[in-house]
Amino acid sequence: MPSRSERARQTRRRMIDCARDLFVNHGYAATTMEQIATQAGVAVQTVYYTFRTKGQLLCEVVEVSAGGEDEQSPVSQRPWMLETLSSSSAQRVLALAVEHGTGIYERAAPLWPAVHAAAADPHVDQYWLGVAERRRVGQRRVVSRLSELGALRDGLIIERATDLLVVLFGHAVFRGLVGVGWTIPDYKAWLFATLVHQLLGAEQIDAKAFQDLSYGELSPEG
Repeated sequence: MPSRSERARQTRRRMIDCARDLFVNHGYAATTMEQIATQAGVAVQTVYYTFRTKGQLLCEVVEVSAGGEDEQSPVSQRPWMLETLSSSSAQRVLALAVEHGTGIYERAAPLWPAVHAAAADPHVDQYWLGVAERRRVGQRRVVSRLSELGALRDGLIIERATDLLVVLFGHAVFRGLVGVGWTIPDYKAWLFATLVHQLLGAEQIDAKAFQDLSYGELSPEG
């Protein structure tokens, strides 16, 4: 029989999963705490006691969804990020970032409309500002690794390169391209190609590997 703490963990996760389903399929405004409680099979007081407000619940849903199997581990501590920041190949640094960063977007993107709809909630607004800040910090670390490798193209300073990475590998571009029908493999190939050309010096580009946007050869599985 599961322990009390394990039962509580399972109940919390069930509420999060039900909230995600409702936020994605019905929108933030139309979803109530009562609906979440009913779908999760708990009393509405349990939802309020656990998450306090609908806005706080939404933020936790986004965190869990973005984290995937590593939901409890900060991005900066995940094995793929540690490998990214220790790789000796500039193209592999970018391939790892594209592969796993896109995975985060895939999991979280269905919830972005709910986040925008809840922007008037101060808790949600501060959370989303924090997401943007953490994303920039993480992407700056990727750029710093490229700089350590001497891979940034001539004249490109770390801050300017970070600006490029933040914009090109941002939510708006992902949503804009995937939203009009681009497949995830097409998006990743385009993003990898664009980042290589925008960030790396010509001597860092393997023309043969790059000829067919052979991103797969440099991805984590390659």
